[in-house]
Amino acid sequence: MFTTVQSLIFLMQIFHRHEISVATTFFLFLLFFANSADAEVRYDAHVITVSGKIDSLVYDDLSKIFANESVSTIVFKNSGGGSFFPALNIGKLISEKNVKTVVEGVCASACAIAFLGGDSREFSSEQADSALMFHPGFAQASQVPAQETKAIFFKWIESRTKHPPSPEFVAAMNKISNRRGGVYFLSPSHGIALKKGSSVFFCEGSEGNIGKCTTQSDSSAEKMHITSN
Repeated sequence: MFTTVQSLIFLMQIFHRHEISVATTFFLFLLFFANSADAEVRYDAHVITVSGKIDSLVYDDLSKIFANESVSTIVFKNSGGGSFFPALNIGKLISEKNVKTVVEGVCASACAIAFLGGDSREFSSEQADSALMFHPGFAQASQVPAQETKAIFFKWIESRTKHPPSPEFVAAMNKISNRRGGVYFLSPSHGIALKKGSSVFFCEGSEGNIGKCTTQSDSSAEKMHITSN
């Protein structure tokens, strides 16, 4: 039986052979794979790698590692999200440790919230097609972000970036129609960013393909202070 990561690699190989767009692959990853993977936290040589679902178990694992090991970097690798408040707690825990956070592959929803805890934040140099996706938390079974999480979400972003979210960013959050909606920040080296001439996309969630979302060609994760470089 394939693991989630093996299944993703297999799917992307098929898409490559059949020339299915990387934009479609990106959305399908979020829909079918990233949210279904169990959490995994690994430590090796001062680096913690977090993948899969972001939940309270990840917080517990990180707390134990921080208490016993020297940590310089946390890599968030292929996570479609998890739970809003555990992610916020993870981000706050990380923010107390003066460590770097790195996104490798897809880091969406709750993962992106936790990623913001890094003292410095960057896209992986090991994987060109890396991306972040932000949206507030959702009430159970709802396709629209819960109003009570929006204020917390915006306050967290402002506290970490030292800048309030732009009016365009806030407006994009208010237009979300389902859980795939949000603001997508792609690595400048991402295939979609190179093809579209933009690394920031505002998506309502119904587009089915990130290439159909509204682009912000004059912006980037770095310009919006989401990443440090």
